[in-house]
Amino acid sequence: MNDLPNPDSSGVIPADAIVRALAGAIGSVEAAIVRLRGEDADPDIVEKVLAAAGAPDLGDVVVHHNALTRAIAIADHRGSLPEEEWSAIAELGPLLSVAVQRLRAYAVAHLDRVESEISLSAHVALLLDLADEGRFGEALQLLVLVEDAETMWQRLSIERARTAEPDRPSEVLDAARTLLAEHFEQDGELLRRGRRALARLAEGTPLDVVRRLSSPRTTRTLAGLRDDLEDFRTACRADAAGWLVDEDPEIADALDSIDSPLKSVGGVLGRGLAKVSDARHRGGGDGADGDDGESERPAVEQDQVAEADT
Repeated sequence: MNDLPNPDSSGVIPADAIVRALAGAIGSVEAAIVRLRGEDADPDIVEKVLAAAGAPDLGDVVVHHNALTRAIAIADHRGSLPEEEWSAIAELGPLLSVAVQRLRAYAVAHLDRVESEISLSAHVALLLDLADEGRFGEALQLLVLVEDAETMWQRLSIERARTAEPDRPSEVLDAARTLLAEHFEQDGELLRRGRRALARLAEGTPLDVVRRLSSPRTTRTLAGLRDDLEDFRTACRADAAGWLVDEDPEIADALDSIDSPLKSVGGVLGRGLAKVSDARHRGGGDGADGDDGESERPAVEQDQVAEADT
C-alpha cells in the first residue's frame, strides 16, 4: 500500500504511519476546487454529480473540506481535538464514505460502457457523452475533493480515539487501512481504465486518427477528457504510488496524439522518406534507370501524402 511500511513482527502497522499515509493520499485539491467552484463552474455541478451518482447530499462540500482542514490544524497545534470541534464534524464521516464509494462506482460504470466490444465510431461517441452528459471530469474532481475530506476525517477519528476513546483504536485504524487500500487499488484501476479507453482513439492508421479528430469540438472535448485524467493522476500522487509503472508505453503516445494527431502522420512519412533515402543509397543514389526515387516510396505512404496535401 502506498506510503505504508510493512507491518512489524507483530503484524501491526503503527498508528503514526497510518496517519502519515492518510495525509499523503491526496496531493492537492486545488484543481478540484477550481473545477467545481471556479468562475466558469456550473453553480449546481456538485449537487448534479452527487445526484447522478446516487450519493448523499453533502451540502457545501468545500465548506466541509475547509472545516476539516481547520480541525486538523487545531489538533496538530494543541496535540488533541477539543470536544466541540469533534462534535461539529463527527457526523460527516459516514456521509463522506458513502459519497466516495458512489462517485467511484459512477465513474467505473461509465467506463464499463466505453470498454464494451463496440465499433470505434461508437466508442468515440460514448467518450464524448462521457465527457459532456456524464460529467466524467467533474465526477473525478469531486471524488478527489470528497476523498481528501474523508482522509482528514479519518485522521481526526484516530486522534479522537487516542485521547477520548482508548477502547476503540483498533477499530478506527482498521477503517483507515481499508480506506487507504481502496484508494490505492480502486482509484489506481480507475485511472488505468480511463487512460486505456481514451487511448483507443489512436487505433488504425495515422490518417485515421487525423480524420477521427478532424472536428474541433471532438478534439477539444477529448483533449479535455485527457486533461481530466491527468489532473486525477496528479491529485492522487499516481506516479509516486506506481499506478502506471506497468502501463503499455503506447498508451501515453496515443494520448499525446489527441492534441497533435499530425505528429503521427509526420512519424509515418518520416519513416517512409528514410526508406527512400536508404534505397537510393543502396542503388547508387543517382536515380539510374529513370528512377527519380518516388517509386521507392511505399504505395500506402504515397496515398497518405496525397491525402495529407488535400
